[in-house]
Amino acid sequence: MGHRAFVVSWRYLLTCPRTREQYVGSATGAEGFHGRWLSYTRDGHGENVMLKSRDPSDYQVPILEVAGSAVPFEDILAMEALWKQKLQSREMGLNRN
Repeated sequence: MGHRAFVVSWRYLLTCPRTREQYVGSATGAEGFHGRWLSYTRDGHGENVMLKSRDPSDYQVPILEVAGSAVPFEDILAMEALWKQKLQSREMGLNRN
């Protein structure tokens, strides 16, 4: 009997206690949050424009939400956008999209 990988997606929040700035992000795909976190540890910003000038050691990372593999990608993006709206991370944080 074959095994099907269970893929989840994560919405997370990077918070900087020093500056009080925050960044809402999503991690999707087979590597999920672990793969996304590895990209941050490699370069400090994971290709996020507003994080490039920040010290990566400043951040704490709470998980906001987890969704299973049955959730459509469009819904994943909508969940991320809702968190950005709730936390005002576009207006007062580090999100630009």
